[in-house]
Amino acid sequence: MEWYRLKCAGLTDTIIRNLTKGVKEYSEISLLCPEQLIKYFKFTQEDLIKLENSRKIDLNLEMKKLKENSIKLIFLNDENYPENLKNIAHPPIFLFCKGNIELLKGFNIGVVGTRRSTGYGRGVCEKLVEGLVEAGINTVSGLALGIDTVCHKKTLEINGQTIAVVGSGLDRIYPSENRELWKKIEEKGVVISEFPLGTEPFPYNFPQRNRIIAGLSRGIVVVESKEKGGSLITADFALEENRDVFVVPGEIFSPFSAGCNNLIKNSSGKLIMGIEDILIEYGIESNKNILTSELNLSKSEMKIYEIIIGTKTLDEIMQETGFKVSEALAILMELEMKKKVYSVGGGCYKRKEN
Repeated sequence: MEWYRLKCAGLTDTIIRNLTKGVKEYSEISLLCPEQLIKYFKFTQEDLIKLENSRKIDLNLEMKKLKENSIKLIFLNDENYPENLKNIAHPPIFLFCKGNIELLKGFNIGVVGTRRSTGYGRGVCEKLVEGLVEAGINTVSGLALGIDTVCHKKTLEINGQTIAVVGSGLDRIYPSENRELWKKIEEKGVVISEFPLGTEPFPYNFPQRNRIIAGLSRGIVVVESKEKGGSLITADFALEENRDVFVVPGEIFSPFSAGCNNLIKNSSGKLIMGIEDILIEYGIESNKNILTSELNLSKSEMKIYEIIIGTKTLDEIMQETGFKVSEALAILMELEMKKKVYSVGGGCYKRKEN
């Protein structure tokens, strides 16, 4: 994790990203002269000083700080960096994570909306989240007040998996009202940030945060939004990165639905009336309606087969089905023999494409 020296020294993600494209290892940077760094990697004199300082950093001490805070660090070029996020225009170089990082590679749908949600928005959000969790889909949101909070809380309430992307360092809980929720997500889901420890929740951090929500997700659901707001920024990022945008329509006279209604009006999102409108986009509805007899599966095999949407870990399968480890492994072996699922390594399984 020698590359982390550059982050600790204060070099920007843009500079670090350029370097990773030009050299394979941090140690190879020393082979480049200042003139080359300036010409090919857009270094300034200040960047050159920071680079020199990076060599003096006590990396063991920095990693110890992360370990003491139970934070996992994922570098852009690591194998466990989520592929969906890596493919966006400007992926974060480092991800700071607390919780189950396997969720980052799962089938994720973002759920976003206004901080000042209405009863209508909260009710719709809860209903949609129930459907997503029942389909084995992870939810992603920003842990803000309002719709984000409803999404995370409802997911945890029904034993679903949720990812919270925050706009501060993982030692700076924001908003303070969500301290308990933050801790629960660390235990049962995952909280992630691209910002180092000590970073305060500055307003300009949140638009950056929103691109990560979009990047981790197959699609984004905008539940409720004013004419201008952070959830519309997330929707814009999603559209730029060819992600699906689903939009909940609202009352035409309500300012809390103006943003959603404009997305629909401008054909920037797909109007949804219920969870079925989301699931059908991914063929999940039809999968749930396949008869057990047509698949030649036992009830136990079908129970596991139905919940494997995207990638599922053995622990997730056991948690969602109630099977013990020996039972789950035996059933998974049968499903592999029947060519219905396959192992993708790391204790994870996916459905076999027909």
